[in-house]
Amino acid sequence: MSGLSANRVLSGSFAEVWVDGSRIAEASAIQLTVKLIRSDVQIGMDVDSKITGWRGEGQLRLRQVFSRFFEVVENAAQGRDVRVTITTALKDPDSMNGEEERYSVDNVALDSLPLVNYATGKVNEQVIPFRFLPGDLKQLSGIQVTEVA
Repeated sequence: MSGLSANRVLSGSFAEVWVDGSRIAEASAIQLTVKLIRSDVQIGMDVDSKITGWRGEGQLRLRQVFSRFFEVVENAAQGRDVRVTITTALKDPDSMNGEEERYSVDNVALDSLPLVNYATGKVNEQVIPFRFLPGDLKQLSGIQVTEVA
């Protein structure tokens, strides 16, 4: 049986998100994913694969408190592709050795902006998909793997 206890599992309740240096207090979820692009390589009768590229994508989920990101729409109407920087931090007080996980990614392109999304009796949420270059993603700090007794 592992010596790992449940309180060491990280909780998103302690996560924070910033866009262009401004804290997004109403953020309820964020996901950053690096997808590997593979091409088939046949060697004899076996078909394996080789990484031939990568792309970054994600989504930011907000409980709507403020009107955000309309300036991206206004700039797009003028032919300008506004990019943002997203920074995340997961600071669970029960993390191993009190460490935190932090990432930052520049040059983030927002794919769609659900500006109007109302439903009677429901809390308004906005899901904003985005993309980024994986080469622009930086891990600022991480929670190191340690042996658990």
